[in-house]
Amino acid sequence: MEKLLLVGAGGFGKVVLEHASKEYECAFVDDAPNNGSDINGSKVVGKISDIGSLFGEYKKLIVTIGNNKLREKIYENARKIGYEFPNIIVPSAYISPYAKIGSGCIFLNNVVIQNDTVVGDGVILNPGVEIHQQSTVGNHVLIYANSVVRTYARIGDRALLGSTLTISNEVEIPNDSVIKDGETVRK
Repeated sequence: MEKLLLVGAGGFGKVVLEHASKEYECAFVDDAPNNGSDINGSKVVGKISDIGSLFGEYKKLIVTIGNNKLREKIYENARKIGYEFPNIIVPSAYISPYAKIGSGCIFLNNVVIQNDTVVGDGVILNPGVEIHQQSTVGNHVLIYANSVVRTYARIGDRALLGSTLTISNEVEIPNDSVIKDGETVRK
C-alpha cells in the first residue's frame, strides 16, 4: 500500500481516514499536542509544519481541514514541496465519466456529480451533495450534507455552503461566499 499523509486529525480527519485507509497506509499531521499518538489505528507523525521534512517517506497528501483558506494554503505549500493529491471518493458516490474533477478532493457517501460538471481542487463534498449537470464548483469549496447545486450554477473559490440548501439554476456564487443551512439561492 502507498503511504498517505492526512493533514488534520480532528473529527473530519477521522471520517476521511475510514475511507482512505482502504487504499492507503495513512498517518496524520496535526498541530494539536498528540504527536506520536494513535488515532483509529494511524499514527500522528508530526505537526503541519513538518510536511516538508516528511516528504520522501510520504509522497501523497490530503487535507482534512474544513477551513477553506487554511486548506488552500496547505495545498499550495505542499504542491511546492512536490506532494501529489489523490481524491478520496467513497464507493457510494456517483461521478459521471463526463465530469472533470480536480485533485485533493473528498467526496463522501451518496455524493452525485452529473455530466459536464467541473469540480476544482481541494473540494470537500459531504454526504448527499448533488452537483447537477453543467455546473462549476471552484477550488477549495466546502459543501455540507444534502445540498444541491443545480444546472449551470457556478460556485466561486473557497465558498462555504451549509447543509440542506439549494443553489438554483444559473446562479453564480462569488468567491469566499458563505451560504447558511437551508437557504435557497435563486437567480
